[in-house]
Amino acid sequence: MIWAIDGKGNATAIPNGRYDAATGAVVFQTTDLGTYAVAYVSKTYGDLQNVPWAKQAIDALAARDVIRGTSENGYSPAASIKRADFIALLVGGLELKGTPQGEAATFSDVQPKSYYSDELVIAKGLGIVNGYADNTFKPNSPISRQEMMVLTARALAAAGKQAEGSAALESYSDAAQIADFAKSSAAALVKSGIINGKDGKIAPTEALTRAEAAVVLYRIWKL
Repeated sequence: MIWAIDGKGNATAIPNGRYDAATGAVVFQTTDLGTYAVAYVSKTYGDLQNVPWAKQAIDALAARDVIRGTSENGYSPAASIKRADFIALLVGGLELKGTPQGEAATFSDVQPKSYYSDELVIAKGLGIVNGYADNTFKPNSPISRQEMMVLTARALAAAGKQAEGSAALESYSDAAQIADFAKSSAAALVKSGIINGKDGKIAPTEALTRAEAAVVLYRIWKL
C-alpha cells in the first residue's frame, strides 16, 4: 500500500494505491506533490470464519485503513452497519472531496463534530444524500440494502465512475420488492458486478451487514 508522509513524518494511507502485476509497479492517484512510501501491510480479524466470501475484501480494506474493526481482533461481520458509517466509508473509499459549508449543510440530528460529519457534509454537497423530510439523517439507524444501492450509485457518479447500462432484475425472486426509487440504481450496480444478490435474491429491505458493506467497497476499489 501507499503512505503519504507529511513534513512532520506522519503517515496517511492512500486508499487507491495498488500493485500492477503487468508492470511490476505500485500505482496510485493523488493531486498533491510530496513524499510517498510503499509498504506491505497485512491485517485480518479473528471472527471471519463464517464469511469466507467477504474475507479478502475485509482484509484488503483493513490493510489500507479504509475500514476498521469493532475491536482489536474483531470485525463483527454479521452486524448491521449504521447509515453514518456507510457514508463515511463510501466518501473515504472513493476519496470524494468537497468544501465544508457549515452546519446548514448537514442535518438536525447530526452534531457538527461527529466523527462522520465531514464526510456527511461532502456527501450532501455532492447530492449523494438527501436525508428525510424533517431534515434528519438518522445516522445511527441501520441502512437497508436498497438504500445502500442508491447512495452507492450516486457516489460513483460523483466520482466519475458511474456504472454504465443496466441489468434485468427479474432473475431475482424478490425483484418486485425493490422500491421504485432504488430500481435504476440496483439495475446499474448489478450490471457492473458491484451487486450480485444473495441466495438468488436482492433482499432490498434487509439491513446491510458490515461484511456486505466491505464487499461492496472492495468491488468499487477494484473498478
